[in-house]
Amino acid sequence: MKHLNNLVLIFILLPFFSAAQSNYKPGFVVVAKGDTLHGFIDYQDWDSNPEEISFKTSPGDKERKTYTLNDINFFSITGLAAYKKYTCSITTDITNTLHLGEGRDTSVKVATVFLRVLQQGKNIALYSYTDGLKTRFYIGETPDFTPAELVYRIYYDMANPGGRTVNENTYQKQLFALANKYNTLDDKTTARLQTANYEKGDLLTIVSRINQVSKYDFEKKYTDHGKVAFYMSAALSMSNTTSSPQSSYSIAGGIPYNSYQPAVAFGLDFVPDANGRAEFRVDLSVNPSQFNALYKLRVSPYVDAKASYNQLGVFLTPQALYNFYNAPNFKFYLGVGFALTYFNFSKPYFQSQNTSSPDPGFPQEPFYFNTLNNAFLFKAGFRIQRNWEIYFNYYTSTAATKGGYFGLNNVLKQVGVSYFFGK
Repeated sequence: MKHLNNLVLIFILLPFFSAAQSNYKPGFVVVAKGDTLHGFIDYQDWDSNPEEISFKTSPGDKERKTYTLNDINFFSITGLAAYKKYTCSITTDITNTLHLGEGRDTSVKVATVFLRVLQQGKNIALYSYTDGLKTRFYIGETPDFTPAELVYRIYYDMANPGGRTVNENTYQKQLFALANKYNTLDDKTTARLQTANYEKGDLLTIVSRINQVSKYDFEKKYTDHGKVAFYMSAALSMSNTTSSPQSSYSIAGGIPYNSYQPAVAFGLDFVPDANGRAEFRVDLSVNPSQFNALYKLRVSPYVDAKASYNQLGVFLTPQALYNFYNAPNFKFYLGVGFALTYFNFSKPYFQSQNTSSPDPGFPQEPFYFNTLNNAFLFKAGFRIQRNWEIYFNYYTSTAATKGGYFGLNNVLKQVGVSYFFGK
């Protein structure tokens, strides 16, 4: 038990040590002199556009180089993101509806930043820039694709007869003019423009129409497709069955029992985002255990007693996981789940340990088994080389019996390995 507690402690503490973990992905940078350097870039889930990046020529290098806005003009993480350096105007008005100001705010600042390239087509390019204030989108036209901000404002205006809140959807007019300029302003584009929100998905759809991106190419490149994998698991299941000190069973000398049995599971794993930090699972597991307590009765007839049964649990468990460490070939995650449980009980026995000669004075107490239950799951694990996983499961207590003489409860812990097909 001491070693198991130490293992649990390691699982709990590891995310704190890995919070600043690196995540090097293949990519390249274009330095200020124009040279292109291929290697690996530390790709993070940046809440704001980065001002610097970490670069290695190979993922195993101990040395890394930091590139800032002064050093590079462009960088790309293959299949994930691309950023280009520009000096541009940046609006500074608030668009968060919880913190709106009163009156129209047209203030801007000029700064050199990395803009994220969302799309660069034959006619126009779409960029985004996020800082601690808000997300802005930019548009650039061929041939040099110099960015100009797509303007969106929202503010309170006490003098506005249509209500206190004013929405200025200038970005719709800007895109309307570009669609007209490049002869792509059909009825569908017009309808989308009229209802387009100031959001990445809506703007990408319109820009793709202006760039005449085919439906097939748009779905392939710009639509997020989650990844689903089937997995199988095998585990060592450690079942701890106890009763409260106040139960008749405990008062009569009854003791807890630990069971060690193999368990198996089959499930589906869904990764909704390309970076793979969040995962959702559902699995069906078969978890056998047994209860076999041998003890001395503290009440009449004061003989050696045996309380036993076999238990087979079938769990259906949806789960949500988050990868705190998320390198390509190694991941560490924590997760939670909710198990719907069904138990089948067999071979119940409560009598003298001498099974060949039952004691007629032995207490006649039946087991009132509880077949349906539920439990919370707390989970931690490591993913190795994409397909293999080592994990630890902790299921909260379930009632094995419905009160009565025994009042038995069961806590399940598992250490196992999984293999993922199609990763």
